[in-house]
Formats: sequence, structure tokens, C-alpha cells
Amino acid sequence: MTLPLGKSNKNSAALRFLVVEDDPAYVDYLEAMINSVCPENGGIVKTGYANKAVDILRASFFDVCFLDYYLEDGGTGFDVLKGLKDKQVLTAFVFLTRNTKRKTAFEALQMGAMDYLIKAKFDEFELAKCISYALYRKHREVELQTMALKDTLTGLGNRVLFEENLRMSVERAKRSNENLGVLYIDLDGFKEINDSHGHAGGDAILKSVSERIVDQTRESDVVARIGGDEFAAVLVRVDKPESVHTIAQSVENAISNTPYIVNGEEVSLGASVGASVFPSDTSEIEDLVKMADMRMYGSKKAKKARLPQTESNVRIYQTAEIRDLNS
Repeated sequence: MTLPLGKSNKNSAALRFLVVEDDPAYVDYLEAMINSVCPENGGIVKTGYANKAVDILRASFFDVCFLDYYLEDGGTGFDVLKGLKDKQVLTAFVFLTRNTKRKTAFEALQMGAMDYLIKAKFDEFELAKCISYALYRKHREVELQTMALKDTLTGLGNRVLFEENLRMSVERAKRSNENLGVLYIDLDGFKEINDSHGHAGGDAILKSVSERIVDQTRESDVVARIGGDEFAAVLVRVDKPESVHTIAQSVENAISNTPYIVNGEEVSLGASVGASVFPSDTSEIEDLVKMADMRMYGSKKAKKARLPQTESNVRIYQTAEIRDLNS
């Protein structure tokens, strides 16, 4: 049986395989079987070491990884799965086990493997079925995870996605010595519009606002809806700290300067935006978020007091807000 070649999860290449197995004879057998059911594959990489397998999977993409339990360096297939827990790997793992090790296979499934094969001389049909099933399960898993990280109304990321992306972006910025920005955005006057035009009108406004924010940011940035009328963004690889504040002002102008049409009626909406910059403001994730949040509230309080939004006025209210929170 020849497996119909699907597209890899990355680019449009043929399926790529990683075989993690310490028995050379079994490696040759499995490689021959893979080539038989998937003759135009994108390559088969082999290793018998757990640590090496983790390094390979962190550095390169593979559609399917066949993973044995006992490995050459004294490690196990479980060590490979554990070593990748902190990284979102799109690879579908197929665990290899002997007839007497079914319990081990079930444990592997609980740890994230998509399927398992009994280490006997299985036929081509069984192997093709296993590969197809593992890829399908992985596709569904990624699909469900993506849905769980999305705001259903706007299609933006949600708070969980924002926080996870911020954590990963800060780690990358530290390694690469890059600037990074955080924006907190709160709508001014949204409650009145929602009360006047109902939830349908409010939802239409939120969708329009999300589109305007996305238009002012780059594809590499992550924009999320983190509350009812609250949004946030992670701005990655920013050339200089001043650029974060420039983008923040562009976002505020985009939301505020052009009216919205709701039920045929023109309505206006404002926005308060707070920004923080890594590492010039702080290198701590919690402080980055808190600073952006406080600056957003400082901007909002200055507007409510009908004071000019100078930097000193915003800082006065920002300091007062922090004092209130800590009291």
C-alpha cells in the first residue's frame, strides 16, 4: 500500500520522518517500510540517542517521529517527550513497543504520542494506517488548541495566547538582545454605545476595533482581546523604544479618529493606550504588563479629568493608581 502524500505542516514539502531507535537492524527495516508506503517522502533522519533526538526536534520540523522506549544513551522515549514539554512541537509521535510493553505504549499516549506500533513485522497497510491516523490526530489536536486560544468574536488571540506569547517573546528578546513592546488598550465610551445599540451593535464595534488595531501592527506582532472592551498586543523585534510609543499613538488614533456606523447611525469611540518597553522600562514580564496597564489607566484618568494629556499628567495619575492598588 502506498500512502497518499499529504502536505507537511510546514511549507509544502513531502512528509519528513525521524526514527529514534537504537537497534540498527530495526532502523533499516523501518526505513525500508517507510520508503515503501511513502516513496516520495521528504527524508528520514535517524538517531539512537534521547538527547540527540530532543536537539533534532528543537532545531528542525518533522511530520512523524517513530520513538522507541529503550535508547542507546540509557535514555528512553519518555525522556524525549519530557524534553520537549516546554516547546510546541507539531510532530506526530508514534511510539514503538514490544507485545509485552502495551502498558508503556498507553503511558506514551498519555504523554502526547498520537499512536503506537507493536515492534513486530507489521505490514505496509498497518504502517500507512498508523501514519495517517497519527497525522490526523495531531492535526485535530493543533486545531483544537488554536480554537482554545482564540477570541470567538473577533478572531484575535485571547488572554492565554497573549500571556504565552509574551513569555516566549521576552525569552527570545533576551537571547537576541532585542527590544520588545507591550500595549494595553481600553475603549473609552464603549459601555454607552453598548447600552444604546445593544449587544449586536457592541459586537460590531469590537470587531471593527480589532481590525483597526491589526492594521496598525505587523504580521509578526500578536494582538489579543483580553477582556470585554480590553485589548493587548506584543510588539516583537522593535528597532528602538520610541517605535513602541509611536505604534501606541497610531493605534489610539486609528480607534478614535474615524467614526463607526452602527445600525445606520454614526458613533464615536475613544481609546486609552498604555505602553511598556523591554528592556528599557523593565526586563521582568509581570512588570512589563503592570507598567503598560498603569500607563493606560493614567491616560484614561487624565482624559476624565479633562487635563491635557502631557507626559507629566499621565505619570501623576499612573503613580496615584499604583498607590491605590498597593494600599
